[in-house]
Amino acid sequence: MTGRQSYDKFMDFFISNASGVISTITNQQINFTANNYTDFDFSLIEKNITIPCILTNIEFSGTQDFQLSALASKKVVAAFADLMMLGTGDAEYAPEEHNDAMKEIFNQVLGSLTTELNAEGVAATGMATEVDLSDMEMQKEFMQDSKMQELSFTLLGESAFIYLIIDNDSVAAIDNLFKPQVKEPPKSAPKPAFGSEKKSSSYQEPVSVSRASFAEIEEVSPSNSKNINLDNLLDIPLPVTVELGRKEMRIKDILDLGQGAIVELTKLAGDLVDLYINGKKFAVGEVMVVDENYAVRIVNLISREERIRSLGPE
Repeated sequence: MTGRQSYDKFMDFFISNASGVISTITNQQINFTANNYTDFDFSLIEKNITIPCILTNIEFSGTQDFQLSALASKKVVAAFADLMMLGTGDAEYAPEEHNDAMKEIFNQVLGSLTTELNAEGVAATGMATEVDLSDMEMQKEFMQDSKMQELSFTLLGESAFIYLIIDNDSVAAIDNLFKPQVKEPPKSAPKPAFGSEKKSSSYQEPVSVSRASFAEIEEVSPSNSKNINLDNLLDIPLPVTVELGRKEMRIKDILDLGQGAIVELTKLAGDLVDLYINGKKFAVGEVMVVDENYAVRIVNLISREERIRSLGPE
């Protein structure tokens, strides 16, 4: 498999995983379709994507190193990020929050793609390295000699597009990605000179060396990634913590505590309590008793913007 066949197979994997993962994340049916594979044409991009747009750089490493860039409109990125945070998808684009969310979405897609490529015996790992708002003035000059893949889909009832930009070196790398690795024949040791056997008693016959041969992994055909990714997400455990209140104390006062001592918290009796998931605050609620067990009824969730920010590091 060489040339365009290799590229088409890689793109089939990319589209399948992107459709499944993004559908799961956004709770929307997202089906990407590859339309036009052409030379870079910025005028076509301008017809379907409002500039400035969101530029995402993606790097692959493994048996072949290559890179590609993805272009999407601010409206698409804002909708993806808002839907991921359980919104309605009509949020206004906010660079800091939505760029980080888009990077997270791409990395989940690339993680799923890596798993499927490995199942095919292809060692390739992808990662989104940068997500920025760009007017494309400088970038389009460097992309002139590249190839362009148009991806179309429907988002919230409207047609939308994402463009993948792939330079010629990366196209060649993708071609080599699916080529079987050629085993080099073992090199035999040179024969000893005539009569040298008698001169050296330590001479040994040359040993034949070859690469280890392993049974091929059973081929796994692409399937509906949505159900697979959803099952994986449902199995992830997350700690849920309810905080009644906090108190700062000096070490001396802590050492003086004894049985029966009372620690006064900052919250008043009857105040709402904070709920944390994985150490991140996501809601407030009131304490209740259900079947003689303590419980918390959620009163209010934090804003979508704060939930997006909670995806990042502390």
